[in-house]
Amino acid sequence: MKSRIRSAIPKKIIGINISLQKRDIIEDIAKSENAEAVFFGNEVMGQQVGYLCGFKGFVRSEKEGEDITDECLIFSGINGRSLDPILKKLREKGAAVELKAIVTAHNQSWNVGELIKELRREHIYMNGGDRDEK
Repeated sequence: MKSRIRSAIPKKIIGINISLQKRDIIEDIAKSENAEAVFFGNEVMGQQVGYLCGFKGFVRSEKEGEDITDECLIFSGINGRSLDPILKKLREKGAAVELKAIVTAHNQSWNVGELIKELRREHIYMNGGDRDEK
Protein backbone atom coordinates (compact mmCIF):
# COMPACT_ATOMS: atom_id res chain seq x y z
CA MET A 1 0.00 0.00 0.00
CA LYS A 2 1.37 3.36 -1.01
CA SER A 3 0.89 6.35 1.21
CA ARG A 4 0.30 9.80 -0.16
CA ILE A 5 2.01 12.76 1.36
CA ARG A 6 0.11 15.95 0.93
CA SER A 7 1.90 19.20 1.33
CA ALA A 8 0.08 21.51 3.66
CA ILE A 9 -1.42 24.61 2.14
CA PRO A 10 0.31 27.63 3.69
CA LYS A 11 -1.94 29.72 5.92
CA LYS A 12 -2.80 32.95 4.20
CA ILE A 13 -5.25 35.78 4.83
CA ILE A 14 -5.93 37.70 1.64
CA GLY A 15 -7.47 41.13 2.08
CA ILE A 16 -9.26 42.86 -0.77
CA ASN A 17 -9.98 46.62 -0.55
CA ILE A 18 -9.06 46.66 3.16
CA SER A 19 -8.48 50.04 4.82
CA LEU A 20 -4.98 50.82 6.08
CA GLN A 21 -6.22 50.89 9.68
CA LYS A 22 -7.62 47.35 9.41
CA ARG A 23 -4.56 46.08 7.52
CA ASP A 24 -2.29 46.61 10.53
CA ILE A 25 -4.68 44.71 12.79
CA ILE A 26 -5.11 41.87 10.28
CA GLU A 27 -1.33 41.59 9.86
CA ASP A 28 -0.87 41.28 13.64
CA ILE A 29 -3.58 38.64 13.90
CA ALA A 30 -2.11 36.72 10.95
CA LYS A 31 1.32 36.69 12.59
CA SER A 32 -0.19 35.37 15.83
CA GLU A 33 -1.74 32.51 13.81
CA ASN A 34 1.45 31.76 11.83
CA ALA A 35 -0.26 32.99 8.68
CA GLU A 36 0.77 35.42 5.98
CA ALA A 37 -1.38 38.48 5.32
CA VAL A 38 -1.43 39.94 1.82
CA PHE A 39 -3.52 42.82 0.56
CA PHE A 40 -4.81 43.86 -2.83
CA GLY A 41 -7.01 46.58 -4.20
CA ASN A 42 -9.56 46.60 -6.96
CA GLU A 43 -6.95 45.60 -9.55
CA VAL A 44 -7.33 41.85 -8.76
CA MET A 45 -11.05 41.50 -9.52
CA GLY A 46 -10.28 39.58 -12.74
CA GLN A 47 -7.78 37.21 -11.08
CA GLN A 48 -8.67 33.70 -9.99
CA VAL A 49 -8.74 33.05 -6.25
CA GLY A 50 -6.26 30.19 -6.68
CA TYR A 51 -3.77 32.57 -8.30
CA LEU A 52 -3.90 34.95 -5.33
CA CYS A 53 -3.35 31.96 -3.02
CA GLY A 54 -0.26 30.95 -4.99
CA PHE A 55 -1.68 27.54 -5.97
CA LYS A 56 0.03 25.57 -8.72
CA GLY A 57 -1.72 25.63 -12.07
CA PHE A 58 -3.04 29.18 -11.71
CA VAL A 59 -1.50 31.99 -13.72
CA ARG A 60 -2.02 35.72 -13.80
CA SER A 61 -4.94 36.72 -15.97
CA GLU A 62 -4.99 39.74 -18.25
CA LYS A 63 -8.75 39.94 -17.72
CA GLU A 64 -10.00 43.21 -16.30
CA GLY A 65 -12.37 42.82 -13.40
CA GLU A 66 -15.33 44.90 -12.43
CA ASP A 67 -15.02 47.99 -10.27
CA ILE A 68 -15.97 46.47 -6.91
CA THR A 69 -15.14 48.33 -3.70
CA ASP A 70 -16.44 45.90 -1.05
CA GLU A 71 -13.98 44.81 1.61
CA CYS A 72 -13.38 41.07 1.62
CA LEU A 73 -11.17 38.57 3.45
CA ILE A 74 -10.24 35.27 1.82
CA PHE A 75 -8.77 32.57 4.06
CA SER A 76 -6.51 29.94 2.51
CA GLY A 77 -5.08 26.97 4.43
CA ILE A 78 -7.19 27.91 7.46
CA ASN A 79 -9.86 25.49 8.59
CA GLY A 80 -13.07 26.26 10.47
CA ARG A 81 -11.57 25.44 13.87
CA SER A 82 -8.73 27.92 13.31
CA LEU A 83 -11.01 30.51 11.73
CA ASP A 84 -13.27 31.13 14.73
CA PRO A 85 -10.53 32.62 16.96
CA ILE A 86 -9.33 34.79 14.07
CA LEU A 87 -12.83 36.18 13.48
CA LYS A 88 -13.26 36.80 17.21
CA LYS A 89 -9.98 38.76 17.34
CA LEU A 90 -11.03 40.80 14.30
CA ARG A 91 -14.32 41.77 15.99
CA GLU A 92 -12.64 42.55 19.32
CA LYS A 93 -10.08 44.83 17.65
CA GLY A 94 -12.64 46.65 15.50
CA ALA A 95 -11.43 45.18 12.21
CA ALA A 96 -14.38 42.97 11.30
CA VAL A 97 -15.07 42.54 7.60
CA GLU A 98 -18.55 41.53 6.43
CA LEU A 99 -17.56 39.52 3.36
CA LYS A 100 -15.40 36.48 4.09
CA ALA A 101 -14.64 33.19 2.36
CA ILE A 102 -12.57 30.08 2.92
CA VAL A 103 -10.89 28.85 -0.26
CA THR A 104 -12.37 25.57 -1.45
CA ALA A 105 -11.89 23.28 -4.42
CA HIS A 106 -15.09 24.82 -5.77
CA ASN A 107 -14.27 28.54 -5.47
CA GLN A 108 -10.51 28.54 -6.18
CA SER A 109 -11.19 28.84 -9.92
CA TRP A 110 -13.60 31.77 -9.51
CA ASN A 111 -12.33 35.23 -10.21
CA VAL A 112 -12.23 37.54 -7.21
CA GLY A 113 -15.01 39.77 -8.53
CA GLU A 114 -17.37 36.80 -8.93
CA LEU A 115 -16.56 35.60 -5.42
CA ILE A 116 -17.23 39.00 -3.87
CA LYS A 117 -20.54 39.38 -5.73
CA GLU A 118 -21.65 35.93 -4.50
CA LEU A 119 -20.57 36.73 -0.93
CA ARG A 120 -22.49 40.01 -1.11
CA ARG A 121 -25.66 38.19 -2.29
CA GLU A 122 -25.29 35.61 0.50
CA HIS A 123 -24.68 38.32 3.10
CA ILE A 124 -27.77 40.25 2.04
CA TYR A 125 -29.87 37.08 2.01
CA MET A 126 -28.64 35.87 5.43
CA ASN A 127 -29.31 39.27 6.97
CA GLY A 128 -32.91 39.50 5.77
CA GLY A 129 -32.30 41.75 2.78
CA ASP A 130 -33.96 41.60 -0.63
CA ARG A 131 -34.04 37.91 -1.58
CA ASP A 132 -33.94 38.77 -5.30
CA GLU A 133 -31.06 41.26 -5.17
CA LYS A 134 -28.20 40.48 -7.53
